[in-house]
Amino acid sequence: MFNISIDFMISARPSIKTIISRTLILLILSVLPTAFCFAQTGNDFGKSAYNGKCLIVSTNSGYIEITPYTADVINVTYKHKLNDMVKSYSTIGKPTNVKVIYINDKNFTGIKTSALKILVDKRDLSVSFIDNQNRLLSRAFNYAKTGDSSTVNFKSDGEEAFYGGGSKAIYLNRRGTILQNNNQAHYDYHFGQTNINISIPFMVSNRGYGLYLDNAAEGSFDVCKTDAKVLGYKTTSGLVSFYFVGGGNMDAVLNNYTFLTGRQPLPPRWSMGYISSRYGYKSEREVTDVVNKTRAAGIPIDAVVFDLYWYKAAKYMGNYNWAPDSFPDPKRMLANLLKNHIRVVTISETYITKKSENFKAAVDQHLFATNITNQDSPYIFEKFWAGPSGLLDVFKPSTQQFYWNFYKARIKDGTAGWWFDLGEPESNNDSLIYTAGTNKQVHNAYALTWAKFAFDGYRKDFPESRILLLPRSGFAGMQRYSTFPWSGDIDRSFAGLKAQIPIIISMGLNGVGYMHSDAGGFTGGGDKASKDPELYSRWLEFASFTPVMRTHAGAVHYSPEPIYWDDTTRLRVTKFIKLRYAMLPYNYTLAYKNTTTGRPLVLSVNYFEPDNQRLSNINDEYLWGDEILVAPVIVKGQTTKKVLFPRGEWIGFNDHKSYRDSADVYAPIDSLPLFVKAGSIIPMAGSYTYTGQYDGKSLTLKYYIGKSSATITSQWFYDDGKDPNSLKNGKYDLVNFTTSGKGKIHTINITPKHPIGRTKNFKLIIANKQFEAVSFSNKTAYTVAVNASGDKEVDFNWNGRPLVLTVKTM
Repeated sequence: MFNISIDFMISARPSIKTIISRTLILLILSVLPTAFCFAQTGNDFGKSAYNGKCLIVSTNSGYIEITPYTADVINVTYKHKLNDMVKSYSTIGKPTNVKVIYINDKNFTGIKTSALKILVDKRDLSVSFIDNQNRLLSRAFNYAKTGDSSTVNFKSDGEEAFYGGGSKAIYLNRRGTILQNNNQAHYDYHFGQTNINISIPFMVSNRGYGLYLDNAAEGSFDVCKTDAKVLGYKTTSGLVSFYFVGGGNMDAVLNNYTFLTGRQPLPPRWSMGYISSRYGYKSEREVTDVVNKTRAAGIPIDAVVFDLYWYKAAKYMGNYNWAPDSFPDPKRMLANLLKNHIRVVTISETYITKKSENFKAAVDQHLFATNITNQDSPYIFEKFWAGPSGLLDVFKPSTQQFYWNFYKARIKDGTAGWWFDLGEPESNNDSLIYTAGTNKQVHNAYALTWAKFAFDGYRKDFPESRILLLPRSGFAGMQRYSTFPWSGDIDRSFAGLKAQIPIIISMGLNGVGYMHSDAGGFTGGGDKASKDPELYSRWLEFASFTPVMRTHAGAVHYSPEPIYWDDTTRLRVTKFIKLRYAMLPYNYTLAYKNTTTGRPLVLSVNYFEPDNQRLSNINDEYLWGDEILVAPVIVKGQTTKKVLFPRGEWIGFNDHKSYRDSADVYAPIDSLPLFVKAGSIIPMAGSYTYTGQYDGKSLTLKYYIGKSSATITSQWFYDDGKDPNSLKNGKYDLVNFTTSGKGKIHTINITPKHPIGRTKNFKLIIANKQFEAVSFSNKTAYTVAVNASGDKEVDFNWNGRPLVLTVKTM
């Protein structure tokens, strides 16, 4: 029994609370004259009761069950039988102790928490969500069930922006679109492809709430297209069970949503370096040559990804052993690469071809999905592109163990991560049936279940490892399985590049913080003429400020690694790969915030001011954390870009100029427009060859002073980048830098937020400003020097105690 405080308001003699409650409802009606005017026939109200866990409203055809999970997270489930159960693959959050007031009046029944009123209109059974300012945020109405399909509508104000729905190569604001909740593989797609590899039934409103439909069956959203004031949802199977996810701002909504569906564990820090990948490395000599040449060119690198050639060829898909003629001693190869600080990620698929050495075992052990009309035999895709193949039933425990045994053996050999490809599944149809249900019922949960059993296997057999899974597909909650998805087989073009920013932002708003792309583009022809230095440069400039930076391409004669480009292009992109490594302290702090709060690494420009209509649908800029604005060039031939800025003052990372509102910014091919929020301190590192050289003992603090007064708190997080339990066991550093000042006098407060056990060396640089004097609140020794860029540096050791610096600029 949950310990929920309840005040029942149904006594014969009206109490003060009853009078207040009825007055409150009349007030709501007075300020919301159209809130409950859309009647639905055939679902007459019966009665309601609150049992200490949930409100149950009975009707003449079923029940509405309303459960508070927190004060501003509410579950609503439509049931036809009281004992109907929701089969959820995504939700792991449980109801907490919520103080609830039960409301039951002539026209309404419902509950009130400290954040929301949830009212069911007895006349039409609509469910309204009203905040403490008596604003109607959303209203669910016209629930209907026809056969296996069910629908429900949500009232919109006709203007609000809706974001999310998963990975879609369209504009960020989904208003006016039809979105399929159906994972799909589209080869060579570009901007305009509405539905691709990852569907997530979570729509976020710029009004400060979200609607999460907890159902993995195929379905769709009509995002105010048919009716500008209605967000419609349809599912082909299962119960309609949705969560109203409140909070009032994007941070709170994402925090609440990831409370429900889980948060991403801290990444292995090497994943935030440069990763080299192609289709694909065919021999040990080839991959070693790439690594050696990359290092010789002065390009930092941390990992390589092996495509299907590691097991020889596509026709042998389902083999999970290194091809002996191409990789005669894989253990030695992996050990040598690791000694050179290179991790290896290998591809896997859940299709097994008839030519695979594992096909017969999979048939004999009944591991394949079957035909709905003949469940005794595996369903064979005779025209699958890699050859006739079966598709593993990943929902079956024996299949999971079968595949995990291969994964476990390769991990013991030295594999550091897994690339999960074709997991939509790419080839499927409604004749398929799994142990968990039909294709329509569980199709979207396929890749999620695949990631889950791999994650669980790692946790059981390799508990000291941080996990990296690179899936092409997934579903709500995939982030909790340490997934780093990529955006699929994107066209190598500016139209392909254009799709990436809204895809990454949308996935972040759906709880998945590490979405990225095949940097440079995957498809686009096999000849050398398909190389476009401008496109490649612009893509890698952009990729240097994304959660994962991984070059990849699919053409036989197209090498995506920087070392195979002309000298000018190579040097240009090398500058940005090095900048990514220099930004590692800042970037890794973003990872900490994502793990602890659910905040994405990539944020929409209006993330902190969602009511700003000017910023509601920006598709070519984004915030990298809350202190850096990134405005990549995504148009061929463009050298000047119009940039829209969030509120406040922003300082150019490249030119140190002050910007507000909007500006036309010069952006030649070797320049990525970057801007820092005035008053911020950006923690940066030195020049590294690989991320393992970053030890947290020294740090450059780059301070961006603005023209106006501002108080800004920046943060720095550090741990060893390997321990999966560092947060749990308190083995980390967390420091706040709070700046304030006006004119020439500025102060910096350095405050430890978590016990610091080591002295650290800090170098303070004020971007594009010199200083006359510096003083400390204690007897800290320091030196002043001029660096290679001509900037003065204040070099001092910090002992981990609160410290105040005062700087007088010139």
